Amino acid sequence: MHSVLVVDDDRALRRTVSSWIGSFGYQVQEAESADEALEAMAGAPADIAVCDVNMAGKDGVWLAWRLRERYPQTAIVLATALRDCETAVSSLRNDVVDYLLKPFDRARVEEALSLSRDWHAAAAGDQELHEALQDRLRSRRAGLAAALAEAQTTHVAALDGLISMLQLHERDGRGHARRVARLTVALADELDGHSDAEMLEIEHGALLHDIGKLDVPTAILTKSAPLDDHEWRVMRRHPQVGYDLLCRLPRFRGAAALVLAHHEAFDGSGYPRGLQGEDIPMGARMLALADAYDSMTHQSGRSTKMPLYEYACKECAHQFEVLVRGHETPECPACHATALERRLSVFSAHTNGGDARTPMTGMGACGTCGDPRGPGACSMN
Repeated sequence: MHSVLVVDDDRALRRTVSSWIGSFGYQVQEAESADEALEAMAGAPADIAVCDVNMAGKDGVWLAWRLRERYPQTAIVLATALRDCETAVSSLRNDVVDYLLKPFDRARVEEALSLSRDWHAAAAGDQELHEALQDRLRSRRAGLAAALAEAQTTHVAALDGLISMLQLHERDGRGHARRVARLTVALADELDGHSDAEMLEIEHGALLHDIGKLDVPTAILTKSAPLDDHEWRVMRRHPQVGYDLLCRLPRFRGAAALVLAHHEAFDGSGYPRGLQGEDIPMGARMLALADAYDSMTHQSGRSTKMPLYEYACKECAHQFEVLVRGHETPECPACHATALERRLSVFSAHTNGGDARTPMTGMGACGTCGDPRGPGACSMN
C-alpha cells in the first residue's frame, strides 16, 4: 500500500483531502505545517506528499524544495489557489509531479495520485516506467500551461506564464521568444499596413511560436547530433500542438494561426500542412524569417552544453538557473526576491579563475559560449 502525506494548515480541507485519498486505498498521514511534515517524513518517509502552497510560516514551495533534497524518491504534488504562474513554474522546476489548482475535486486528486504513484516507482529504479511516464508528464505540463494562462486577468500575465513554462522545458525559451518577437514586430512595422489588433496578434504569435515544444521530449530538443526520422516526426508536431493549446485560449486564437504556420515554406516543403506562397499568412512568413535569423545568430559557435549560473534564493531557498547570455537581472522566480547566492560560477571553468566580468582579450572566442570577445565577455552585467 502506497503512503501519502497531506500537508495543509486548513484543517477542514486537509481532512477532506485525506478522506478522499484514504478511500482510494492509500495509507494517509497528516501534517499542518512544513516543520511538522518534515518531522513526519523523518519518522516514516511517504511515497507521495500533497502540500498546500499557501501555509502560514514556511510555505509549500519551501517544503517541496526540502523534500526533494532529502527524499528524492517522494513524489510531490502542490495545491493552491491559482494566482501566480511563476510559483507553479518554479515548483515544477523542483521536480514537482503535479499541481492541483483550487478548487479541485475528488477525481482530480485521484488523477494526481496515479501520476505520482508511477513517478515514485520510476524514481525507485523502474527505467521502463520512467520513459513511459515522460509522455504523461509532458501532456500534463501542456495542460497546466493552458490552465495557468486561461486563469490570468491580463494578456501580459498569460503570456508570461506560458513563456515561463516553456523556459522550464527549453533553457533559452524566454530569450529566444523575446528576440524573435522584437524582430517580427520590427519587420511588420517596416511593411506597414497592419492594424493595431494585427500587430498585437503578430507579437503574440512570435512570443508563443515554440509553445508546442512543451510536448517534445527534452532529449530531442537538446540532441547535438542530427535527428533521425522518428525524432523529426515528433519535432514536426510542435506547430500543431501549439495551435491546439492556444485555441483553448480565446485571447490568443489570432496568434494560434501564426504558430501553426511558422514552419511552412514558400515552396511548399514546410510543415505541418505544406502550404505554398501566399497561402502562408504574412505574419507567419515574417515570423519564420525572424525565427531562422535568431537561430543562426545565437547558436553558431556555442557548446551544446550551454553554461549556466546557478542561484539559491536566500528568502525562500528556491534554486534556479540563469543562462549566461540571459542579460536579465537575476530574480527568484518563486518569490521575486533579489537576495540571491550564486552557487556555481561557470566562468571559473573557462576563465582560469579570472574575473568573470573582465574579458580576457587576445585569447580568441570563448570556447564555452562562443563569445567572439573572449572568455569573460559573456558574463552578466
